[in-house]
Amino acid sequence: DDEDQQETRGDECNDDGYSYSDESRDESALEHKSFDSCGSSTMGESLGHCGSSWDDEDQQENAFFEKSVKVETHQAVVKVLEHGNTQMLVLEANPTKGIPKCSEPDDVVIKVDCSTITLQDCMIRRGKWNDMQSLPFIPGSDIVGTITELGSPDLESRFRVGNLVAAVVPSGGNAKYAKVKARELLLVPTGVDPVTALCISSTYVPAKQSLEAARSSGTPLTGANVLVIGANGPTALATIDLALLEGANVYATADKRHHDHLLSLGVKQCFPVNPLKWLPRLEGKMDVVLDSVCLDGYESSGKALGPRGKLICTGMSATFTQGRIEGPLGIGDLRLLTASYQKARVKYRMRNACYYDKVESFKDQKAIYAQYFKYLCHIQAKGHFKPVVAARASLTMVSSLQKAIERGDTPYGVCVATPWLTREDL
Repeated sequence: DDEDQQETRGDECNDDGYSYSDESRDESALEHKSFDSCGSSTMGESLGHCGSSWDDEDQQENAFFEKSVKVETHQAVVKVLEHGNTQMLVLEANPTKGIPKCSEPDDVVIKVDCSTITLQDCMIRRGKWNDMQSLPFIPGSDIVGTITELGSPDLESRFRVGNLVAAVVPSGGNAKYAKVKARELLLVPTGVDPVTALCISSTYVPAKQSLEAARSSGTPLTGANVLVIGANGPTALATIDLALLEGANVYATADKRHHDHLLSLGVKQCFPVNPLKWLPRLEGKMDVVLDSVCLDGYESSGKALGPRGKLICTGMSATFTQGRIEGPLGIGDLRLLTASYQKARVKYRMRNACYYDKVESFKDQKAIYAQYFKYLCHIQAKGHFKPVVAARASLTMVSSLQKAIERGDTPYGVCVATPWLTREDL
């Protein structure tokens, strides 16, 4: 594909049904299946499951890189130096510079066990997202790792060197070491493995908080009709898990190829994402609607609500993945302005609707986020749900996995970067 001309169409967004036709997609590129977070989910040398491969020169170069940085004192980091396709991703290793050091009293250095690879990373790399980060940009907004250095003895009242922690950050996760602020950290409960903690922090906590925002006076969702728009994305799948645990009747919209999987999870009925296909059936019948797509400015999602229903807007992927939104006379691209307008409209003008943003929630209500994190880790250990990992990839494979996300060629679940994993370990 000519990536310079191709818009992103990841699994979290492409199910609006307008990015591409099923006929034009090579269904053989990937068999959609789930991987246990504790099972063998590593994506191999060519990441063939994701329909992408390296040429011989790239394989030799990356193989040499992995052998050359296996020493633990070496930093390695994935960076975006300028906006564009996956060729803009640069893998840097500087043996002479070593690992980051604390420079401020509230700094904490962690050795990264794992971090996320997401559609958001892809869109920021392309320069087309509502929460842009400055360049150079390091992908990975959720991290789990071990503390190696504290910036001040004052931090020892909360953390110790050797603690396993989770971090919610704007960027910086796809690296061997990351320097973060103490306020961005959560202690991982004893006995929870890093990948499970990552899945819970990045998807299950946002899912839980979204469902909490939908409740009426803390009422359980048992018997409630819940509609999840774009239901095949990682956070949407976590939302389905938690809603079903409460006994909700869950309905979902997704591309047809995902329907069998969603029904196997316990979804009551699946529909295409196109509102014209499902709104006539569901209008006025839903108690809760969760929409991360924003295909029509949340209009159809709002109409699906019953008289006392609640709409939770958790994203607007379609705004950024459906091509340019041209201004007057075809000048400019109004995607960012459109996203800002839609977010403000939900907050200030739409009745029975609210906008949920994970980073804002963590920043403004960290204690609540931390409590949900501990609670979800607890019930996960009891076997109430099982986080699913789509793929684990070394830093050399971040580019290939981002490309797979853009094409919609990833299995269900969370895509995980494991920076200490090399091809020699597979």
